[in-house]
Amino acid sequence: MNINAEPSPPLVSIIIRTKNEERWIDHCLSAVATQSIKDYEIILVDNNSDDNSVKIAKKYTDKIINVAQFYPGKAINEGIRASSGKFVVIISGHCIPKNNMWLQKLIEPLENDQTGLLAGVYGRQEPLSSTSALDRRDLTVVFGLDERTQRKDSFFHNANSALTRDMWKKFPFDETITNIEDRLWGSEVIKNGYHIFYTPHACVYHHHGINHGGKVDRAKKIVNIIENLEGVPASLSKLIINKLNIISIVPIKGLPTTFEGKNLLVESIKYLKSCNLISEIYVSTDNEDTAKVARDNGALAPFIRPIELSAENVSLPDVLKYTIEEIEKIRNVDLVVIAEENYPFRPTGLLTKLINNIIDGGYDTVCASVIEQRSIWLDSKDQINAIGDTKMMSRSIKPEKIHINLFGLGAVTYVDNIRKNTILTNNIGLSPVPKYPYSFQIDNRDQS
Repeated sequence: MNINAEPSPPLVSIIIRTKNEERWIDHCLSAVATQSIKDYEIILVDNNSDDNSVKIAKKYTDKIINVAQFYPGKAINEGIRASSGKFVVIISGHCIPKNNMWLQKLIEPLENDQTGLLAGVYGRQEPLSSTSALDRRDLTVVFGLDERTQRKDSFFHNANSALTRDMWKKFPFDETITNIEDRLWGSEVIKNGYHIFYTPHACVYHHHGINHGGKVDRAKKIVNIIENLEGVPASLSKLIINKLNIISIVPIKGLPTTFEGKNLLVESIKYLKSCNLISEIYVSTDNEDTAKVARDNGALAPFIRPIELSAENVSLPDVLKYTIEEIEKIRNVDLVVIAEENYPFRPTGLLTKLINNIIDGGYDTVCASVIEQRSIWLDSKDQINAIGDTKMMSRSIKPEKIHINLFGLGAVTYVDNIRKNTILTNNIGLSPVPKYPYSFQIDNRDQS
């Protein structure tokens, strides 16, 4: 036996391109890990991610390559050059294989090809509940349920595709264009007499679409027709919610608020414990007595935040940023539930609703809110301006809905928004609650 013999190459090399895919990459790679085919290697090609994409991927990948200047075709080629499998599979870092036969079904047509004319295979992409109407329409129309061999049609899509190494050597991807490298590759192989095969049996969930533009209302009508025929898209929360690391943070300055003889920090901790999706409750405080109350009631208070974070000019996002940086030293976090202790009334099930909403709605942050339909005026230095419809006083006109943000009552955001101080600057979802009594807030500023 030759102990110095080189190990045989894997059957499949899986190439995954990423750029800040922290929210998706673990779901993608953990689904890859369940595949019926085990003889594969994973090559991650990352474009300077500044989130935890690479850190998360390290436990799954065989090689990680960084490309500073991103061109899609060049990134794929770099990944393939670093790989050694007979078959090359390309999947986007934000796609999730639908089942454990995805990999087998994707390379099967290449394994069974007797003609020598099959250049590549691409699989079905299904939308999720968080996918926009435009993207649902595009994905469902393009990726149908019938297999087909394309002899003239050059459409090919690298979010979920496969080809042989030999074919790649003949036709590497263009390294100079900024997008549609897959369409250009498909055009080149078709022009040279080769075929492309589409299989609906190798399916991934993909929350993005393949095109952008069009009228939203028209897209929604098309989506409704398609979904009546094929069923509604899969709920993303059902797919991933049990895999997410969800914590809660209660930011509090000074001593806890009391209301009608009750310690509202204690009551808030009890309420947060009622949500079984939250794994740990952290109290972020500048006061050791408050930290002790938190610990005595089943919450965590592993640090006392610096007193300078309690200054009047310090914002809540600054406090949360410091808090999450400390928490991430000891554990991984995906979603953060934020609740302030000075709301004595909270509706049952609010937090579960917010968590499901942020996932299925595709939002970056979701906040509780109340709807205000009375006239609201902004008093600036120079003038007073109405906010919303100035005709709201007329009962014959349906008023605009103005939402008052109740962030402290309950909010959920992805951890990267806290790190980047972008909690309320991106794609916001609102979850209305009845105004009374839930909007009632105790002002504890005198105690801080």
